[in-house]
Amino acid sequence: MNDLFEMLNVIARRRKAEVGSQFSSLKATEKWLKSLPADSDYDTHHALIEGLERFNAENEAATLKRMKALMKIEEVGLPLQLRIVEQYVRNQAAFRLARQALWRESAVFWSMLAEAWLTMLKQAYRGPASAELKPFAAEIATRALRYAGLVMRWDFHQARNPAPSSWRRLHKIYRLTERDGFATQEVLLNARPTHCAREYTLAVLMGLVQPLGYRAQEIESIAQIFDGYEPLPLPATVPQRDEHTHMVDLSLSEGANVLDSSWVQGRRLRYFALHPLVDYLKSLDPSSAAEADNGLTRQLASLIERGGIRRNRPRTHRFGRVWVAAGMDNILAALAHSSADKGRPSLEPWMLRDESTEGMGFALPDEPSLPHGRLVAVSWDPTENVWQLMAIRWNREENGQFLVGTQRLSRHPKRVEVYFEADVPGVAQEKTWAVFLPMTHTEQSVSNLLVPHTHYQLGAPLMLCDGDVVYRLRLGEVQESHEGWLRVSMDVIGREQFAVAA
Repeated sequence: MNDLFEMLNVIARRRKAEVGSQFSSLKATEKWLKSLPADSDYDTHHALIEGLERFNAENEAATLKRMKALMKIEEVGLPLQLRIVEQYVRNQAAFRLARQALWRESAVFWSMLAEAWLTMLKQAYRGPASAELKPFAAEIATRALRYAGLVMRWDFHQARNPAPSSWRRLHKIYRLTERDGFATQEVLLNARPTHCAREYTLAVLMGLVQPLGYRAQEIESIAQIFDGYEPLPLPATVPQRDEHTHMVDLSLSEGANVLDSSWVQGRRLRYFALHPLVDYLKSLDPSSAAEADNGLTRQLASLIERGGIRRNRPRTHRFGRVWVAAGMDNILAALAHSSADKGRPSLEPWMLRDESTEGMGFALPDEPSLPHGRLVAVSWDPTENVWQLMAIRWNREENGQFLVGTQRLSRHPKRVEVYFEADVPGVAQEKTWAVFLPMTHTEQSVSNLLVPHTHYQLGAPLMLCDGDVVYRLRLGEVQESHEGWLRVSMDVIGREQFAVAA
């Protein structure tokens, strides 16, 4: 029986040698590329994808010849892919079926290249030809990072967050490049100099802004803005308190986030200094093509400063009318809780589109004049006086509808009265209304207070009246500014009954 199996293996090897692989040599690959159909870019591109699928399915041991064959496929495929992507972006306003087909073609192309170069990288370290491939580790790893990042970017085009496995793969490759000392070794990719740290940073920046609510044109514009920013901030191993603003943990299955007050240094922690990039985005000419749609670069700057929009929670499609009070005057009136109150809030009917534990999405018939960061209070039934406080985070137009995304700041906001004691210098002494934003025990945050900018001073003691109870607070740092109102942290340092306090 063993002799029979050996005979079959010999026959199979002989047939394979007779037929030969299209990728067994650079010459064979060039011959195959010349035979691709030339009727249209789409047909040529599709045949190229089928060839990449065969290249990966052959499961051959990586060699220098196969690496050069893959580079030749890449050299021919990238200009073709660029034209397919440009056609995909142009087709967003019409041709819905064509647009989906072109997205799928582009996504598969990036996926096939990412898989091919990742396999090549693994075998450069563990394969039989590792000795001849190891000198090309920087070129291989740069490509593996580049195409892994593009696969993640194409997820954003479909309003999908990249899978945790995508982040694990990206971090693992980058750790390898740092360990072996070629993270910043320049290579030529698509006729442009780049390196592993640069490609890794580009993927991290796209993950940081999470452009799930943007159109295809905007997502590609965002990528071009980052790609064209020359002093791109690279990951650092040692944190500098006055320099670094964001951090990524290479041991986790997620992207970057804003550094908080608990500065730490770790073997797998990498730090980014994004202040110069934020300043650059804010400085771009609003009339430029990069910022043609509703202040795109200003939105990016805001997203980076806040640490992105965390949309890793599932969204549930919910449809129905809700009532919205927009702006602080209307919000305070809505929270007044007195049906006899003469100053009734001005409410707008909005159509709910989806909801998550972190926010709500709406579909509006007309374009709203609501800047990002604007506060709105939302209620299913205003007569019940049950409101949630939201902040506008993004908006876009799709199929004639204007979509708005909001982040939930509190499920149970409460209007309260605040004032400073007479011995606090440099602040307004009169009483005024504020909004207390309690957090539930399931939410990963602390309670905040919304106060007018006239009633804020870092570290100052502030009195808060809630019914017949007076709280003494110490004001903390500003979390965010909302059109003259400040959302600040606070510590409760005392509590008294109103009669005693008076």
